[in-house]
Amino acid sequence: MSKIKIFFDTNVLVYAHDETASYHLESALLLKMAVEKQIQGVIAEQNIIELYRILTNSAAMRGNVLTSSQTRILIAETYLTGTFEIIDPSQTTTERTLHLAVSRSVISARIFDIRLAALIECANIDYFATYNIKDFQNISALNPLTPAPILAELQS
Repeated sequence: MSKIKIFFDTNVLVYAHDETASYHLESALLLKMAVEKQIQGVIAEQNIIELYRILTNSAAMRGNVLTSSQTRILIAETYLTGTFEIIDPSQTTTERTLHLAVSRSVISARIFDIRLAALIECANIDYFATYNIKDFQNISALNPLTPAPILAELQS
């Protein structure tokens, strides 16, 4: 039987690494399950870049900012070891991104959420862990949930 595949949105990754965040415990537990290979963690290359941007931004991290070197090491040791499946965009996902963007009248930076949605649709995942549920509702093949209900289902 194959492992449960969970796509991690960047906000879940940030909370997992930010011990002061209110969603830290559940995010960290889900991340730990992926690192320990109890589940198959899936991310996009885009998530890695977004994670770097946030972890090195003092305003976003409320004073718990990491240096560029610390962030590179954290990303390399957590996400680039082969434990996580990393999805890159293809022509198919780019076409799907543009289709979703036009059909939803998406403009500006919202395109990045739509790009993730297209990547997730093509990745055959079981769960999509995010705290931005409203940004991904009503997109076929996505089942956006916060980590808490995912953990509850996994533990039942």
